[in-house]
Amino acid sequence: MTHFDEMTCLLYLEGQLERPRALELSAHAESCAECRALLRALERESRLLTQALVEEEVLGTFLAALALPPSAGAAETKHVHVYTLPVGQTVHNDLIVAAGTARIDGTVDGDLIVFCQSLTINGHITGDVISFSQMVRINGQVDGNVRAFANMLTLTGPVAKNVTAFAGSVEFDSKSRAGGGMILFAGDASLDGRMNRDLLGFIGKSVLNGFIGGNARVASDRLTIGPSAEIAGKATYQGARQPEVSPQAKLASPLEVKIVSHRPDYTKPRFYIGLALRWGVAFLFGVLIASLVPGFFADVVRSSRRYGMSFAVGSIAAVSALILACVSVLLLVIGLAGGLVVLMLFAPALYASQVFVGTWLGEQLLGPSAGTGEVIARLALGLLVIRVLGVIPFLGWFVWLAVLLWGLGALTLAIYRGARQQAMAPAQAPAL
Repeated sequence: MTHFDEMTCLLYLEGQLERPRALELSAHAESCAECRALLRALERESRLLTQALVEEEVLGTFLAALALPPSAGAAETKHVHVYTLPVGQTVHNDLIVAAGTARIDGTVDGDLIVFCQSLTINGHITGDVISFSQMVRINGQVDGNVRAFANMLTLTGPVAKNVTAFAGSVEFDSKSRAGGGMILFAGDASLDGRMNRDLLGFIGKSVLNGFIGGNARVASDRLTIGPSAEIAGKATYQGARQPEVSPQAKLASPLEVKIVSHRPDYTKPRFYIGLALRWGVAFLFGVLIASLVPGFFADVVRSSRRYGMSFAVGSIAAVSALILACVSVLLLVIGLAGGLVVLMLFAPALYASQVFVGTWLGEQLLGPSAGTGEVIARLALGLLVIRVLGVIPFLGWFVWLAVLLWGLGALTLAIYRGARQQAMAPAQAPAL
């Protein structure tokens, strides 16, 4: 009896096998126990893979294992749904917490590293605070640095050193103090507290109404400098709108303003020349991949047909790579150069995403391809559609985000399937 191989079974389970072949496999599996067992095993493995890719707890554990420095192995670790360090209790070590909600009312004599939805610090941290949370509120004292990846960061207590935040919203309360400076990547920020050194901000909407002991450099869509603001050093602003500066604000020197326009000029020929050149580079890159590794190229395009799964996997892969690079830099696991290397290795995969999604899109418009020439034609058309949609104001940003994550996920799935097939190949080799 002739049995079906693993790749054919995988394509059948993913709904990518041609209908006549799928019907043949289904009929065969009803009478063949061996192929039926293989189908069950592959289905179970695919289900476990999907759960592992989308399970937040597994992802958090994976990132923690990759990103934490070797010394973290000696730290005290807590993995619970709700964690509380009571008033009067001290942890004489670094503390790592993975929880839904974390509250620190006592003292951590070391660094605090938290993976949670909500973190509140009312106590005393003698080292750094490194948090990956939806909401972070620091009312207590931090003797080191604060590094936060959060949806919302609120500071009302003193921070002895520097604050670095990648956040949707940052609130630096008037009662809060930072002994060092701040680096902020935020959707909006209200800075009413006192920082002794420089401010570097890339912020959607920013309000400065506190004290800055050094220079202030802000790139923002909208900047307001209130009457209580005081900047001891040089202040520069870059954005699309004129800033609002209160006459009562105390600035050591006049604010340097640079107004920039982010919208492309559709009336100038160079806009269309640039669009054509970018399309041409992406097209040549795609032709190169299709020529050098045609089988792999076809596998990735086939994976892109599962757009829901591909987008989910791509989102997780992109966030994982970004967090790994940033954490590596912040925790000095591999240093700044190593973090940049991680991102540089990740960049070609992101760039290639448009090639695979473009080919899929071309197939939807022109039908399935039967040869190399037809693949190239579909690639050209799909890339053109993506480029045109990508320059539409507001919509273009979402188009490119979807294309990059979708293509990255398809690439990840194809690599995974290829690795699994290679790993199982020796076991399927016929005995001599």
